Amino acid sequence: MEKEYGKILVVDDETRMCESLKTLLSGVGYDVTTVREGEKAIEKINKDDFDLVITDIKMPRFDGMDILKSARSKDQEALVILMTGFASLESAVSAINQGAYDYLMKPIEFSDLKLTIRRGLEKRRSDQARNKLLTELKEKNLELRKRVAELDALYQAGKSLSSTEDLGVLLDRIVSLATEVIGAKTGSIMLIQRPENVLTIKSAIGLDSKIIEGTKLELGKSIAGYVAQNETPLIIEDIEKDRKFKRLSKKHYATKSLLCVPLKIKERVLGVINLSDKITGMPFSQDDLRLLTTFASQAAIAIDDAYHFEQSRKKVEELSILYDIASTLSTLENFERISDFIFERVKKIVEIDSALWFEWSEKEQKLSLAFCQGLENTKRDLQISLEKQEILDSDKLNTGIKGKLEEDSDFSQYLDSVSSFPIIAEGILHGVLSVGNRAHKIISEDQKHLISIIASQAASLYERQKSILNATRLLTMGNMVSEITHDLKKPLTNIKGTLQLLKEKWSDTEAKEKYFDMVEQEIFRLNDLTREIVNFSNPNKYELERKDIRLSLDRALNLVKRDLDTRKISLKKDLQEVPSIFINENEIMEVLLNIILNAIEAMPEGGELQVSLKSYQDPKKKGQFVQIGIADTGCGIAPENLNRIFDRYFTTKKEGTGLGLAVVERIVKAHGGFVSVKSELGKGTSFFVNLPAEQNSL
Repeated sequence: MEKEYGKILVVDDETRMCESLKTLLSGVGYDVTTVREGEKAIEKINKDDFDLVITDIKMPRFDGMDILKSARSKDQEALVILMTGFASLESAVSAINQGAYDYLMKPIEFSDLKLTIRRGLEKRRSDQARNKLLTELKEKNLELRKRVAELDALYQAGKSLSSTEDLGVLLDRIVSLATEVIGAKTGSIMLIQRPENVLTIKSAIGLDSKIIEGTKLELGKSIAGYVAQNETPLIIEDIEKDRKFKRLSKKHYATKSLLCVPLKIKERVLGVINLSDKITGMPFSQDDLRLLTTFASQAAIAIDDAYHFEQSRKKVEELSILYDIASTLSTLENFERISDFIFERVKKIVEIDSALWFEWSEKEQKLSLAFCQGLENTKRDLQISLEKQEILDSDKLNTGIKGKLEEDSDFSQYLDSVSSFPIIAEGILHGVLSVGNRAHKIISEDQKHLISIIASQAASLYERQKSILNATRLLTMGNMVSEITHDLKKPLTNIKGTLQLLKEKWSDTEAKEKYFDMVEQEIFRLNDLTREIVNFSNPNKYELERKDIRLSLDRALNLVKRDLDTRKISLKKDLQEVPSIFINENEIMEVLLNIILNAIEAMPEGGELQVSLKSYQDPKKKGQFVQIGIADTGCGIAPENLNRIFDRYFTTKKEGTGLGLAVVERIVKAHGGFVSVKSELGKGTSFFVNLPAEQNSL
């Protein structure tokens, strides 16, 4: 016979009834417990679990209905069969309404009882199986919803990350999404810094700012360094119980459960994502690790894309700065202005806030501070003794300069960020540039190389400009000396001829005086020419600087304002915007005053002085020129004299020397320009001074 199974509680105040049911039911395989008091039955029900309860309705103190209520309050699906020897329709309806499985009359037929028990237990097992399936289905639905929510979160995260180009903003977004999706209290992203091979925190949530700024971990050391080096995700449920990292946790971690996942793209590790302590207080699970690993793969792609975008943007910015520097350097007059300009431009692409420019003395074998930027105290007597070979050795150069700067309060606090490199132009060492920043940010090798190139190219360009200016000055002086030497021949020839005539007519007193006067005049001319040669030998005579020609023109007009008012001459100006040009301001003032005063003298009865300024392109000379026009409404110049006005000593004035316009022409030629003139007798004269707009036109 097939054995039955199930745990049954029998409750009846009759001992015989309890023993009979226990014997019969145990005989077919049931595990039977009997109780004769209602109170003890309720205690048993609350303490143990029974598959079925069989109880008599009529009992003292606690009856069968009380036991039914207790069983149903503990388990809504509890099976309770009620027995009674005093059946009534009312009690039967009440029992069924309160959840009794069946209602049996005494005396009970065992076969009927056994069948009722079997059916009840089969129903209970069926209900339990159904409830279990429903519970499992509910759990699976919850898990499915969780997975869908995770996938949606990953999709939204990926969508959000792919639309972010700024690397800093992207890293903040990644940490925020990771902590939100996984449900962590603290999170951080650490990226590997090359070539140092250390991990630094680039973004974090829940960490102190001092920890963020001060953390630098070598690869292979600590949890993050281990994950970055081994390229495998790591989960630690309780770090205090973890044998491998327990010792490290005492020093570095105030957390128990954590996740660390590498940010890996192809075969390259960019860094790691760290999460610690779930908001729920529970340890992280393998599902959390799987989800974070999936998220990290998306994040790594976004970081790599943003990094390359940022690098491209930096390259464009660097090229733009380099173009700006290259196109502007030639307009700056001296190296101090060049150094200021370079410092301001380089600050835009490299994180520096101070610079020291040292000049190199080959003879004394030392560096002397020439200029500095970004410091309150710019007056410094800083000299560093270094040999040339030490300057060309990067390590020795940086050690030597840092050793000297340790004594300087402005630098001693951030010597770790100071970098120095030689300035070499045309193969010649000119000096050293040292830069630094107070944020202790180390300048990369690429950035050092870029700054070194800019500084050396600037020095090279400056030296080349100086060479061109010197060559131009020497060429101009040579041309002028050659012209003056040619002019010397004429008075010498005149003196020689006069002396021969004087020798022949020595006895003629009147003739002697005449010839002596002639010799004296020629000697004066020789003296003037010699003085002009001496003037040309002055090295500052044609020292050129970039100036605004309008300022010189306004200054000249202000000097003659009283003369204009006295002569009742009106002034008409037409001054266009023109570029600054290289001139010797004193020499050009002499040119302007010579021409303007000649114009005023040409209008004794009054008139109009017209002054114009413009720039133009000269196709014949292949260059841009600035033209100064000075016109009068005076007497004009006779056609036969027009070609002689620039000749030395030619004049139509009673008290004129004939040197003014000759000097004008020579000064303008020395500037690489030329003078032209138009005149109509009785209507006026116009002089045009044409000066090159660019220095290389000289």
